[in-house]
Amino acid sequence: MKNFYTTGLIILALIITQTAFPQKENNLKSPKDNEQQIELSEGYSFISSRIIAENPNMQDILQNNLVNLEFVRNSQGFMLQKIGPVWVNNIGDWVNTEGYLFKMSATDQLAISGDKIDQQTPIELSTGYQLIGYLPDEAFDTEDVFEDVMDNLVFVRNTAGFMLQKIGPVWVNNIGDMQPGEGYLVKMNAEDVLIYPASSSFTCGNLLFDPRNEQTYETVLIGNQCWMAENLNIGEMIDGSIDMTDNGVIEKYCYDNNTVNCNEYGGLYQWNEIMQYSTTQGVQGICPDNWYLPTDDDWKILEGTVDSQYPVGDPIWDNYSFRGFDAGLNLKSSSGWYGTGNGTDLFGFTALPGGYRAYNIGFYHIEGHAYFWSSTELNSSSSLYRNLKYSKNDVNRSFSNKNAGFSVRCLQNETTPTNLPPEPPSSPNPEDDAVNQSIETDLSWTCTDPEGDPLTYDIYFGTEATPPQVETGQTETIYDPGILDYETEYFWKIVAHDDHSNTTEGPVWSFQTEEVIIWQCGSPLFDPRNEQTYETVYIGEQCWMAENLNIGTMINGSEDMTDNGIIEKYCYNDITANCDEYGGLYQWNEIMQYTSLQGEQGICPADWHIPTDDEWKILEGTVDSQYPVGDPIWNNWGWNGYDVGLNLKSTSGWYNNGNGIDLYGFTALPGGYRFSNCNFYNSEKNCYFWSSTKVTDVVSFYYGLYYDNNKVHRYFKDNAEGISMRCLKNETIR
Repeated sequence: MKNFYTTGLIILALIITQTAFPQKENNLKSPKDNEQQIELSEGYSFISSRIIAENPNMQDILQNNLVNLEFVRNSQGFMLQKIGPVWVNNIGDWVNTEGYLFKMSATDQLAISGDKIDQQTPIELSTGYQLIGYLPDEAFDTEDVFEDVMDNLVFVRNTAGFMLQKIGPVWVNNIGDMQPGEGYLVKMNAEDVLIYPASSSFTCGNLLFDPRNEQTYETVLIGNQCWMAENLNIGEMIDGSIDMTDNGVIEKYCYDNNTVNCNEYGGLYQWNEIMQYSTTQGVQGICPDNWYLPTDDDWKILEGTVDSQYPVGDPIWDNYSFRGFDAGLNLKSSSGWYGTGNGTDLFGFTALPGGYRAYNIGFYHIEGHAYFWSSTELNSSSSLYRNLKYSKNDVNRSFSNKNAGFSVRCLQNETTPTNLPPEPPSSPNPEDDAVNQSIETDLSWTCTDPEGDPLTYDIYFGTEATPPQVETGQTETIYDPGILDYETEYFWKIVAHDDHSNTTEGPVWSFQTEEVIIWQCGSPLFDPRNEQTYETVYIGEQCWMAENLNIGTMINGSEDMTDNGIIEKYCYNDITANCDEYGGLYQWNEIMQYTSLQGEQGICPADWHIPTDDEWKILEGTVDSQYPVGDPIWNNWGWNGYDVGLNLKSTSGWYNNGNGIDLYGFTALPGGYRFSNCNFYNSEKNCYFWSSTKVTDVVSFYYGLYYDNNKVHRYFKDNAEGISMRCLKNETIR
């Protein structure tokens, strides 16, 4: 299979294990659940997460990825790895400020849910090598990120091997932007502390984080207004029998003096308290920075935007009492209201029935009413508010004594409904004008969006300077163009789309493939039919596959294979993982593709064939220490030779220590067989290989190796049995 990472990266990973660095984690987080999706590529990659999982145990976090995981390693060299049948976790818990080296046997996706860590949590950098986590949820330029620690920085490296490093007197940034989900290898020449930049901007629809009490709020863009989609919950709870005072401390009521109600419905506040003792409408008051208390006119705009009959500016909104048609229905949450009073929450405002605290003391109407202050006063003792009721679909505009305790929704100071397009695709791999690229090259790139919108990509690729489109709407930033031609120039470009119909077209890049390489025995054999690779080995004058053939569509062991134009295979006990380990099991007619001429290609790759009985005899005589090629013993039936089996069997995996010494690299594995009665037998004990030489029309020669015998068994089997396959090269080039 393809390996997307270089040997140098593997060596780098090994270097990491020789060093350790202490990390301290700040527990600053939000109480709201979030999820981060992280792509896990086949091979090696550096991974980190900005999410604090509820259960931080490394093995628990990765429980859905263990089937494709080979190991995880931290900077101290501790690992999560499988030892025998058991996963052993020497890392312990996932630490967000750390990065981790992953090795995957196949691509996968890691999903981590929980609370966000504060992206400005300090990361302590030790002298030497370390893997660090990347905490922001947006991309930042690598050089800007490390600006404050450059006096002690040697280099930063990402998974792809790109670096931020000093070349002569100049810092060179080949990484570009640091990306959420990636880990980074850092080398320091002295200790230091890294703090990531604060978020550059807020986009309506994202979570609003209030650092005053680490609370987060959903937000929603309705028309041109950006509203908090949850009730404000800030301040120190006081008893409902006490009036709030201008004492420099934000105070709140919780319905029935129960903090659980504040967690669900937000706080209840007197008007002077929310205004922070100002009378100027539209002030920030107790809202977070860059947010303010909506005016009476702001509420009218919201009502006209969400009502299906009366638009913004209609005179009806200047009336008092309940008015409009269905504005209340569309603003109320879809659950939690008394009786049948739920709304449709059509715009995501999600108004909850939190009740109120009466100005003459006492709590009323939870689950039945929602009351929201405006920042517009009527007179010195009363101010305007909005009320939603379980039994009404319209909205009540009225006024109340300022000492009443109502809910609060904040409005963003400046809403920018215009969505920006993606940044141009960048960091192409292969690099533009690269030469001598593998014919198995994959294309990859990076691309970010100013608002963090999800992106899709159209891919253009070909040998023309204006390449044709080959893929539409792909979400991954990697593309496999298949096996390319040698000594050919290819052109490609990426067009990025966000989910707001914005498009950005990247430049046209090019690269040239490598010169023709003549395949030699001992090199991996690539089978383009299913992109499988096999080790090969030169034994005597023969070039053998050093792994069992694994091609075809798995069918159930209870079925016979048929001449249907599709290569079929059995997997031991009908488990695909056994095909991955031992290769497929095949009936004789299927491997021959329903011919009977010995030496046929059959289901072998091009330029390879199914070995004949005589070719197996040559292999036996070559590897046996007592009986050479041509000895009459090889014509016998049953057990032959002296130590041919010992020399062909793999050095592990055989039952009861029946391993071989694999003297020639043939690496025969005990894959068992499928008997003609449709059952599977003798995995870890025996292996059997077909020859292409038949004995009669219903039986053919095979060669068997056993855990308790060092010889080889030459005999015949029913063509309906399912056994393993090794292919032989037609013409060997040393």
